[in-house]
Amino acid sequence: MRKPILFAFLLVGPALHAFPAEPPKISGTMFGDFYTVAANHDPDLEGRNGFWFRRIYLTFDEKLADPWAVRLRFEMSAPGDFTSSGKIEPFVKDAYLKYTRGRHSIVLGLSPTPTWEVVEHTWGYRSVEKTPLDLQKFGGSRDLGIAFKGSLDAGKKVRYHLMFANGSGTKGETNKGKKVLGSLGFYPSEHFMLEFYADYDDRPGSTDRTTLQGFAAVKGDRGRLGVLYAHQTRKVEDGPDLQLDIASVFAVLKLSAKADLFARYDRMFDPNPDGAKISYIPFDPTAKSNFLVAGLDLRPGKTIHFMPNVEFVFYDSTEAGKPDTDVIPRLTFYYKF
Repeated sequence: MRKPILFAFLLVGPALHAFPAEPPKISGTMFGDFYTVAANHDPDLEGRNGFWFRRIYLTFDEKLADPWAVRLRFEMSAPGDFTSSGKIEPFVKDAYLKYTRGRHSIVLGLSPTPTWEVVEHTWGYRSVEKTPLDLQKFGGSRDLGIAFKGSLDAGKKVRYHLMFANGSGTKGETNKGKKVLGSLGFYPSEHFMLEFYADYDDRPGSTDRTTLQGFAAVKGDRGRLGVLYAHQTRKVEDGPDLQLDIASVFAVLKLSAKADLFARYDRMFDPNPDGAKISYIPFDPTAKSNFLVAGLDLRPGKTIHFMPNVEFVFYDSTEAGKPDTDVIPRLTFYYKF
């Protein structure tokens, strides 16, 4: 696996160093768990346990001649489907050129989408679990296209992020349709923020998708609180549209300079047909669900975290009965350099 990474750096290296403004920065992030499936709606998964890396990032950042900058990031992860036994495979996560002038930037290439970038940053525990829309496969964290982002005022109280992209994430483009995404955030003070998000995904045939999301958060010295609601309409070939709604609330309480408590609750008001495909914590695709995660963040070093936590999924009753509750205790580890 070293060869693809080495080849990529050799390929882009001369271009990145054409007009360097300052030395390049190489950084990395790694997080994973020791987990055990104490209970599950799928009897085949009960008793499974082990170690896995859920994400490994290797990032190359460089500022070129002002106002240009570039990023190249590789991602690697375990499959998380409880069946695959292959090696951890790297792929390109970010590859973009960024032009910044004043309060505004233009980003060209494979870059973060506005779908949950702000939510993920505010939640602060991607290492523990994905944001609600990410977890339930309502969109993608990256896409290939052009993005415009910045603030509409000098105080950065009104911020925007617009994107026109393929809609295929980090995969190749095979669809003539495109995806338009946008968010508008309001930051009246350092303690409060509000963001509205929408996208339209022109997919093959009659399978287009539209997503709406609202997010609000309050932050202070003792912690933070966030609330989210999202709705997605999925058109279905030869059938009624699928309407999916999700709500979420999270809280983080600072206990000391080296310890925090965190908890999050998500409510899926509709069965998610993609539930069984969710990595590391597959959901029953036939039932409405309640997801809960809670844990403790212990920081022995500035960039080292050990986070004992437990994930639960409680299901509503269906015509076939009520699926068993999922219970997954974990010791999550996170570190970066």
